[in-house]
Amino acid sequence: MFVRTKRSDRNGSSYEYLQIVRSYREGGKVRQQVIASAGRRETLVASGELDGLWQSLGRESEKLRVVEAVRTSGLAARTARQWGPALVFGRLWEKQGLPHLLAELAQDRKFEFPVERLCFAMALQRLCCPGSDLAGSEWVKTVEAPEFDGLALQHFYRSATFLAGVREELESKLFTRDLNLFNRTLDVVFIDTTSI
Repeated sequence: MFVRTKRSDRNGSSYEYLQIVRSYREGGKVRQQVIASAGRRETLVASGELDGLWQSLGRESEKLRVVEAVRTSGLAARTARQWGPALVFGRLWEKQGLPHLLAELAQDRKFEFPVERLCFAMALQRLCCPGSDLAGSEWVKTVEAPEFDGLALQHFYRSATFLAGVREELESKLFTRDLNLFNRTLDVVFIDTTSI
């Protein structure tokens, strides 16, 4: 059902009438039936009857009652966080064994923050919203993931320094772990570095 505005021109004047119309199928064709004529639009708007009609119809709809309650109570979302990318990429991150490898590489260092989570946050930020470490420290506040609360800019800088120091060892461990995926007579590896 829907509301249709019917226009009528008489005596050089134009009038609009509101009708409640029902659509239905009959023999494969769409038909419309006028259920009720509400009256002239201008009169209904001026008298407030149109608003009263919508409110009374809205009381019968659960969705509209929720919308009206939110509108009148002042309830509004102040913040929203993304969680989908962190879930998907988190599963891939764990499947690659990166939490274990990073914990192993960081065991001799005394980080007072979860360095593995910071490395994950940096990688996720580079995938979803590429930018600097400064941009990443702000972006991480918009994502819902375990241990992302409390990550600060200094943690991004310290993690970047840590990753730069262990880069070769991390790449070597990842390569040897996944070596069985390739031919064992591997002689040359080509790496596309255009996006780095």
